[in-house]
Parts: sequence; C-alpha cells; structure tokens
Amino acid sequence: MARTLSEPDIALLRKLAPECETLICKGSENTYRSILPPVANHYAKDADDFLSRLNRLSDGEFVTLTDLIREGKESIGCIPVECAEILIEQTFRRAGLEAGNELYALYDAGSQCL
Repeated sequence: MARTLSEPDIALLRKLAPECETLICKGSENTYRSILPPVANHYAKDADDFLSRLNRLSDGEFVTLTDLIREGKESIGCIPVECAEILIEQTFRRAGLEAGNELYALYDAGSQCL
C-alpha cells in the first residue's frame, strides 16, 4: 500500500540517514513512501553501516518502526538480504520474539516494496 510519509516517519528517516536532503529518490525520481528501503538501498554503504544506522534509534523508535512493518505500512521486501537479516536480528533483540518472528515471516513471504 502506497503511503505518504508523516512528520514522525520523516524524523525517523532523517535520524537513520541525516544526509538525506530530499524525499525524492534520485534513481526513480519518485517520492519516498517508506523509511527503510531508502536507508538500505541509497544511504547505507553496507550491512555494517545499516546496523550502525539502526543503532541510532532508541528502543522506542525501533519498536515504532517494527510496528509500522507489522501493520503493513512500512516495506522491507526490497531491502537487501544482508540488511533484512540485521533488521530481523535487531528486532528479536530489541522488540521481542513475536515481532522478530513476524518480520522474518514477512520478509520470507517476499512482501512487495512500498
């Protein structure tokens, strides 16, 4: 489901990628509709950098992000496998077993990119 990023969404995006100057994807010239795909695909240099970016979030912010994924409002289907693995591992650690299992199932099901 396509969505427009809210102010709290934009704040999370900018915390994860402070170098993000515009909400327009340079490749497609479309407005970002999710938080994690731009971070994983455009700003993080590699999986370690993606992890360091996730670690910028407080536990509350991280849980908010995982809740958006679980509600179908945030996309993980088009992030690289190595970033998805880190996200799921962090979800188990920071948001709990149920949330981690749900994110794993969503990624494994091949949910589409928003």
